[in-house]
Order: sequence, then C-alpha cells, then structure tokens
Amino acid sequence: MGDYTKLACMVATHEEAAIFRRFDILNVKSLLYMQAELVDLEDQLRDIEEQDKKSRDPEKALFPTSIQALKKSSFTKNNEQWMKYKEVQEKIHAYSMCLIFYSLMLSRGVLLDEALLRFLSLRKVSKPTSNDVGVLRDWLEQDTGGRLFLKGIEDTTWKSNDDFLSLDPNQAGKDSLTWLINEKVVPWYHRHWGYRTKPLSTAKWDGVQDYHKDKLEKIANAISTLLAALLPSISILILYFVSKPASRLITISLFSVFFSLILTTVSAAKRVEVFAATTA
Repeated sequence: MGDYTKLACMVATHEEAAIFRRFDILNVKSLLYMQAELVDLEDQLRDIEEQDKKSRDPEKALFPTSIQALKKSSFTKNNEQWMKYKEVQEKIHAYSMCLIFYSLMLSRGVLLDEALLRFLSLRKVSKPTSNDVGVLRDWLEQDTGGRLFLKGIEDTTWKSNDDFLSLDPNQAGKDSLTWLINEKVVPWYHRHWGYRTKPLSTAKWDGVQDYHKDKLEKIANAISTLLAALLPSISILILYFVSKPASRLITISLFSVFFSLILTTVSAAKRVEVFAATTA
C-alpha cells in the first residue's frame, strides 16, 4: 500500500523525483501583504506625527527634533508616536533584513530583505523536466508505486500545477545532448522496448525502472568525443575534393555553421564561448 513513507523513500532513492511545489503565487502574495502592512503603518505613523506637531503639549513639541524625548515618552501618556514607530520597526525588520543576494548581488551592492531573498532563491532553483514530472505522476498511480494513496486536495499536488522546483543536483547545467538523451531517447526506448527488458531498480519495492544517469552521461560524452574527432577530419576530406575557391569558401562557411550548431548541442558552452570557438 502506498503512503507518504513509501513516497519519501522513493524520492530519497531517485534524485530526479525530488520535485516540490514552488508556490510562486503564495510567495508573491506574502510579499505583497507585508508591503501593504507597511504602507498602512507608514500612513498611521505620518498621521500621528502631524497630530503631535499641532499639539500644544510641550513634550510632544520636542518629538520632531529629539529622539531622546521621543524615547522617554514611552513611559508617559504621550507614547503613541513611539509605540507606533516600534510597531513599524518590528514589521520592517521582518520585511527588510538586509542580506546580500549571492555574489552577483554583492557585486552590484544590492541589499534584499529576507522574504524577497527567499523568493528569488526559489526562483533560481531548477525546474524539473516534463519527463521527471511524468514519471512521478505515473508512480503515484501504479499498483507497484503509490497506488493512488493521495486523497482529497492532496491528490492535486502534482497534477494540476506547473510551479515545480527540482532538488535534483544533476538538473542544472545539462547540455542539450544530455537533455535530448534523457528527455527524448530514453522515454522513447522505454515505451517501445525498455519496459519489457529493464529490471526494477535495486529498491525493487518502489516499482521504478531506473536508467542510471551516470551511464547516460557517459554515452553523451562518448558521442561528443566521437563528433570532436570526426568533424575536423570530415571537413578536411571534403575540402580536399573541392577545387574552386568560391566553392571552398561556401563549404567552409557551411562547416562553421554546422560546427557552432554541434557545439551548442553537445556541450553546455555559453553563447560567448560558442562565438569564440566558431570565429577561431
């Protein structure tokens, strides 16, 4: 029978299944509510300050120019402005704990509050692939997996939402070739042949047929190495049979385009690195 314990064991065993809700809307709403609270408190404090300025009370007359007088008012009946300020200070502390957002924000000198930092941190976490989400959804429905143990509103957690984040450390930095093998080739192979021949993972009780990602990465590396060895040789061989200068220039241009496309596909190189390698 499926339950949260079995789901937790499956997720702990298979990193790609570590998929959780991001709750983007709730995070944004939380920031908006905190901001609205501060706007309201700011307005209340401004009104109190104006009333104290207009007051003929000699103690209140010192508030705009003396923080000491304002602080001492906390022990008197004229403590409204000070108490409101302390309330604002408490709220703004939760909203504006000045933290530096990683090295990028540090270089720009940008300070962020804790809630905004948390929100941006979640936004930077990689999203799971559609295949990984599909595998998790299938597992929850399988008799050998979750067996539809989620009931009520909990049953919608991984169904009707797409604001997911993945805690799989291998999710970030994938090159296009690795992504193609994991997301297209493996699912296609599994649908046609793999489901018949591929045994269950070592944790047989979890009902998962595991294609080891380290082996898939080795396949991707082998393809990359093969292409790196063949492309220069093929280009030289073809240019050997091209005698006309104009045809040679066209051939070289076509190979440059093809080389940049291959480089983008089989590696995680940045645009500037692809540009530099192509122009070289």
